[in-house]
Amino acid sequence: MNRSMPAKQTFSSFVEDLIENLPIGMMIVDKNGKIIRMNKKQEETSQIEREKILGRTFQEAFPRTLEQGLEEPYFKLLEYRIPFDVIIDRYIPQYYSKQMTYHARGAPFSTNKYFILLHELEEELYQEKRLVEKRTEELQESKNFLESLIDSSPNIVISTDLSDRILIFNQTAEKVFGYREEDVIKRRTDFLFKKKQNRMNKKEETSWNIQEVLCVKKNQNIFPAFLMVSNIRNMNGKSVAKLYLLNDLTEKKEIEERLFLSEKLALYSELMGGIAHQLNNPLIGVVNFSEMLLKEMDDEDPKRELAETISKAGRECLRIITSVLNCIKDPNLNFSKTNVHEVLKNAIHSLNEQFGEKLGKISIRTKMDPKILPIMGDSIQLEQCFLNILTNAIQAMQKRGSLKIKTEYDKQKKQVKIVFTDHGTGIPKEYLNKIFLPFFSLQKSPDRHGLGLSFVYQIIRNHGGYVKVESEEGLGSTFTVILPTS
Repeated sequence: MNRSMPAKQTFSSFVEDLIENLPIGMMIVDKNGKIIRMNKKQEETSQIEREKILGRTFQEAFPRTLEQGLEEPYFKLLEYRIPFDVIIDRYIPQYYSKQMTYHARGAPFSTNKYFILLHELEEELYQEKRLVEKRTEELQESKNFLESLIDSSPNIVISTDLSDRILIFNQTAEKVFGYREEDVIKRRTDFLFKKKQNRMNKKEETSWNIQEVLCVKKNQNIFPAFLMVSNIRNMNGKSVAKLYLLNDLTEKKEIEERLFLSEKLALYSELMGGIAHQLNNPLIGVVNFSEMLLKEMDDEDPKRELAETISKAGRECLRIITSVLNCIKDPNLNFSKTNVHEVLKNAIHSLNEQFGEKLGKISIRTKMDPKILPIMGDSIQLEQCFLNILTNAIQAMQKRGSLKIKTEYDKQKKQVKIVFTDHGTGIPKEYLNKIFLPFFSLQKSPDRHGLGLSFVYQIIRNHGGYVKVESEEGLGSTFTVILPTS
């Protein structure tokens, strides 16, 4: 018996020394949470003398620790003997101010009377974690910036994998094509382009592949675009994706067409102006002399009918020449503050007076944008322009159908749009670029010389605007007059 005492004392001393010199902070509490033991590492970690801690409950000595996330697991340990292992980031210790990571563990003894609490303050871990978080935030900011940059591009930006399946579809692409990004992700790009177009060389090019293509919107409308395609390569030079950059050429093509038409009209005007002036004086002589002959002839004169025919033909030629000269010369416009809706109302009234019962079963519907403000324009000339367009629409519908007139205000471009839509015979595609030329008319009749739309084009152009036409044979036409608000 006496020989065993030193062994017990030696083991007890070993345990005491082990607890005291553990490289981790340790406390032992009873079932009420009173601290009955605290080692040297815990004293260093807490930075307070253990004599000031021993005998107090953990919740009395370390209330800040409980408030920062340890309260629930700690009381569950005391009441239900449930062990815990908790890491608290951005932890501030009870007895000094320094932010770090706090790792706490708790477990019950088998005697049911005591509990062990282990505590570590991991400053280096905290710093590494902060560094990782900082790098993650920087990467997220870079990602957000890149996404914002792609979405802010005025060009269509599409990225695909090597199988041509869409990975990125920017906001400009959504706006132009009419699809949402989530609707096209992982789909092949074939549905965005008109078929039978080679959009990428088979061999992998390092430079851009550039060409003009036809694209298809969600509503199946087709528009021209300037396409640039390139492979995206990783650090090792291996192709990992493809990048499509598209520039919608619709507006550019429209401007080119308007410029071409303006140049063509200028050439026509110069040519016809010279011819008209050369013919005008001789025709005046023909008409005057035929009138003189008629005055000298008796009603029964067998040659009177010939003289009347000459006079009538001469007057008709003069009327046409006058119309041509009025059409091709720069009009004397009187600009003033003009209400577009009032001008339209007057044009519709003139149309009803002109056709009357001949309108038949044609209904005229209007939808006016109340946001439209007055513009600077010549109300008389604009009324004649609108009347010419309306007249063409009525004659194309052949006394049946609906004529819709709509106005819109484009705040961004500061433009007024007047849209005329009929359900008439339509215009063949091959004639769309000719309808504004003088003497071109699809409806052949003695009283129509094909000058109405040419007049419209010139007047609107002199107002700083332009006219667009869309038509499908057999379904009808839409004329859009665009005028600047200033």
